Amino acid sequence: MLFLVAASADLDSLNRAVAQCDRGAANPAFSGEAAQRSAFLLDTFREQESIVAARLEVSQRRATLREAGPIKAADEKKLSLEDAAIEDRQRALNDRRMLEGIRQDAMDSMRRYFLLNCPAGRLDK
Repeated sequence: MLFLVAASADLDSLNRAVAQCDRGAANPAFSGEAAQRSAFLLDTFREQESIVAARLEVSQRRATLREAGPIKAADEKKLSLEDAAIEDRQRALNDRRMLEGIRQDAMDSMRRYFLLNCPAGRLDK
């Protein structure tokens, strides 16, 4: 939750800098964007990879139990709880992707505004 508050505050701060054509504040944010996007993609890839592996592992255990005969209620409950935990992780990852996409759209929009409205020779305010 603190990450979300910090990201929102960073965007608000950058938005003010862009509106004022403050190159000292805007340029570092824009120049660090590619690294931030790469780090986010790598983190989300690793989490998605882990979720897929967990799903596969639960599916294989369920198949093994089915081949052995009827699945006991306790085993089914345990597998269902693991499935639910995996789905919770997937939803959380999807939410992070959605928020990151919106953040990237905001950054791109601010960058375009900055480039169009803040000519290179203009003095910072």
